[in-house]
Amino acid sequence: MNKKLNTILFMLGGTVLNVVLMLGLFVLFLFLGNKVLTPETGSNVKMLIFLLIIGFSVVGSFFLYSKIIKAITKKWNLEDYMHPIFSSKKRR
Repeated sequence: MNKKLNTILFMLGGTVLNVVLMLGLFVLFLFLGNKVLTPETGSNVKMLIFLLIIGFSVVGSFFLYSKIIKAITKKWNLEDYMHPIFSSKKRR
């Protein structure tokens, strides 16, 4: 396999990992929010909590994703096997 194909496969795998992390954090935070909220809680508060759960899921998944990708790249030295995504083009 060449470097471009390795890069494409790594990006696809990273995208799947990011979506799985986001869904996992969403379910976890939703479960925790359900345990904390009481039936008497107002609908506005529930809506705010739900929006916070979505926000924390997105931010948390990006944070975990970046840590995991950096660790994987460093552990297996993947920079040698992948094509750079953003390369500077030489101007003439």
